Amino acid sequence: MQLVKVFINITIFIILVISAPTIFSKEETYQAVYKPLECRGVNFVNEKAYIATWTFIPTGGSGSEIDIRYNGIKKVGQIRTTVYENGDLYGRGKWIGRTASKTGNTLLTINFNYKSKKFILISLFNPDDFHLEGKCK
Repeated sequence: MQLVKVFINITIFIILVISAPTIFSKEETYQAVYKPLECRGVNFVNEKAYIATWTFIPTGGSGSEIDIRYNGIKKVGQIRTTVYENGDLYGRGKWIGRTASKTGNTLLTINFNYKSKKFILISLFNPDDFHLEGKCK
């Protein structure tokens, strides 16, 4: 009986020693850290092309905001962004506003190649409805 209690106590002690670093460690939160992008390019909307300018800025945590201006129209989206070691960006998100939700076409994906400075945004449901491509500085 005494031997069983000692064995149980030793087992509990070993489990606590092994799990202690995990229990007391700080949780690291991901931060999308990159320089804000200012871009110019072409925006394709329903098979029509427009000259567009846009900014892509970090908003804290993994969040980013894209602000697109073309043909007197402004579109803003929120993107969860991943920053790769080589500086490339990838993100998925949605448009902000009621108009986008009425059309059902709210989901977006972005890709930014740091080396070439090429930025691409595609509307996921129908890329032909909204597609943005250009260069950033």
